[in-house]
Amino acid sequence: MASAPRAARDVPAFILYDTADEGMTELPESAKPALDMLKSVGGDDMVAMLMRTFLQFADERVAKLAEESGQGRWEEVASIAHAIKSSARQLGANALSDACAVTEEAGRAGDGIQAAAGVTAIQVEFAAAREWMQELASKASS
Repeated sequence: MASAPRAARDVPAFILYDTADEGMTELPESAKPALDMLKSVGGDDMVAMLMRTFLQFADERVAKLAEESGQGRWEEVASIAHAIKSSARQLGANALSDACAVTEEAGRAGDGIQAAAGVTAIQVEFAAAREWMQELASKASS
């Protein structure tokens, strides 16, 4: 009989997300509280599924973000940034979420210079988050 997952507060983050494994990307400290909470609710399988879903969604949205930015469609840029922002925050990708918030605000204000800079920031932060998210996406228990 499988035991129920322990609450994240009962298990230190370094145990939940051991980065000592060879080749394992280190998680940002800021991601650990969100991931610990998710893991306490659904374990590795749920975290892996959420990461896979988010990565697929975000790959499509970040590509569309660049396209809309190139066309100067700042309201669309704001809308896409908004769509990514909350999911990124819930999964612990706080720097990505912050870049989305700034970009959303600039897009809504019609500030093309800041919105375009924000799109670049989102691309950079997504690339950084993708590394550790992909590793978590592949860590489902067997």
